[in-house]
Amino acid sequence: MNLITQCPSCGTSFRVTEPQLQAHGGKVRCGNCMTIFNGREALLAVAEAAKAVPVKSSHDIAGFQLEPVEPVPAPTAARAPETIIEEEEQDYGPAPEQLSLEDQLYASERRRSARIWAAGTVLLGFVLGAQAVHLYRGELAARYPVLKPHLAFYCELLECTVSPPQRPKQIAIEASDLQATDTTRPGVIRLTATLRNHAGHELGYPALDLVLTNTKEHTLARRIFLPREYLDRGRDVAAGIPANAEVTVRLDLDTGDLNPAGFRLDLLAAPAP
Repeated sequence: MNLITQCPSCGTSFRVTEPQLQAHGGKVRCGNCMTIFNGREALLAVAEAAKAVPVKSSHDIAGFQLEPVEPVPAPTAARAPETIIEEEEQDYGPAPEQLSLEDQLYASERRRSARIWAAGTVLLGFVLGAQAVHLYRGELAARYPVLKPHLAFYCELLECTVSPPQRPKQIAIEASDLQATDTTRPGVIRLTATLRNHAGHELGYPALDLVLTNTKEHTLARRIFLPREYLDRGRDVAAGIPANAEVTVRLDLDTGDLNPAGFRLDLLAAPAP
């Protein structure tokens, strides 16, 4: 079915069909002034079409034959109207890039490598953490007593021990003395020393570095005594010295004919029991 539409710019009327209007959303271009407009919105009513176009044949719409008519006043150089459909240009951006099979395989390989590296990093972090716990197990047990049972269970599996940390610099010699205990045996002497733990947690028993000197403070003899050698038999070496506590050490020595006149006593880190 033919319809009559009119250019809003120059007033030229011409026939259009419904398929032409549907094809491009109703947009048409005037063949006279080249104006693009919505042909559906500019359709003429039947009464207006009757005034513009008389009945000439049986091919009518509502009793009127639709023929192109010139607007009043007619333009000086009118040309036959034509219906030209202009397709609206839209910018949809660049087309999506199509990955080749090689690129897809490479991307899949990269994702798999990334997952392997991530798993390896987590495993390495776990191993390093376990090594740190094993190395500082005594320090952790001393500072955080709640962890001591768990660390002890861990050491049972690995056949190790949980001993208090060795910090000789945090243990002070409060008092020390070297005296003969038997007048009939002048070579037998007793070393007495009081050790105090100044740390806020328990520390392991240190090793005693004893140096015997003569009247000129020249070294006559030197020996290092481990905790199991100077502690009483009933004392647990692995228990350590409690925080801010004192312990008294008594050690009987047979110096023979050295006849020491003095001594020096220092504390050293002892090996784990």
